[in-house]
Amino acid sequence: MTDNTHAKSQLENTTVILSSREDDFADTQKIIQVNFFDDLVFEDIRKTKWLLGKYTDMIDVIKNYEYSQKQIENGMSAYDLLAAEGSVAKRVTGQELTADVTANAVLLKDQRHINYKFYLFITNNIRFAINNIRDPHEGLVAKLLFVDGLKYLKAQQYMKKGYRKDIPGIAETTFSEKRRKAIVNIANSLNVNRTLDFVTIDYGRKREGEIGLRMPVVN
Repeated sequence: MTDNTHAKSQLENTTVILSSREDDFADTQKIIQVNFFDDLVFEDIRKTKWLLGKYTDMIDVIKNYEYSQKQIENGMSAYDLLAAEGSVAKRVTGQELTADVTANAVLLKDQRHINYKFYLFITNNIRFAINNIRDPHEGLVAKLLFVDGLKYLKAQQYMKKGYRKDIPGIAETTFSEKRRKAIVNIANSLNVNRTLDFVTIDYGRKREGEIGLRMPVVN
């Protein structure tokens, strides 16, 4: 398994915002109904919800990569690095270690760095979009749900009780409305800065609208 595939699998195996396809479609329909941006379409909302649901997983990948780099900086020898990379290269090729392992290791190392930079780009844009939501309730709802990764009901309870002293509590129905409006605002921001261009929806055979990231590759 390549690092690119591993990173993809880390994202694909996570829990999405809504569990069933019917609930997800109905939720997206409600969000698009409060849309006040002319250039946003149904698929833009789907892509945005998917990205928001993967945010914390991408952050985990980023942190793991930064930790491994710090370990190297703090004293891992070139021999240890080569041994670690060679072990990964062996798993990727499915063969015994041969003379081309070093080249494979360099390729894998480069791909990891590209994935790391790519996830940084995506997550920075998501945070920027959330931080620039003007409505304080919408911004806090987005932070709790998508940045902090709280479950829907727990975030709803926080907001109802008044999670922050400077932001009054809101009812459950208002929470739902604020969430929908927050997603619309985030979708607009991610659409304007072209982040949504990196999210693909595959309608090919047996795909049924499967969503994923168009990952960069090492040439």
